[in-house]
Amino acid sequence: AIMLNVGHLAKTYGMLPHEVIKRATTYDLMITDVMGSWEKYQLDKALNKDAPPDLTQDQMMEMMHQLAFYFIMIQIMFYNL
Repeated sequence: AIMLNVGHLAKTYGMLPHEVIKRATTYDLMITDVMGSWEKYQLDKALNKDAPPDLTQDQMMEMMHQLAFYFIMIQIMFYNL
């Protein structure tokens, strides 16, 4: 993924990849990664592709409680063996 970010920065700013590697900071690369993820999310959303389920906060909290319950049960089973 880092090479894609370097390539994207090089293309965007008309630089060669080695120039980007020499000048770019980790912050530059992080922002490029976030920007790419956001653009992909917006495109997928526009195409109605792989849309995450539309859950309420209560539904998400219930899922977290179920997960926590199962995690605790696995720990109990593991330590009681």
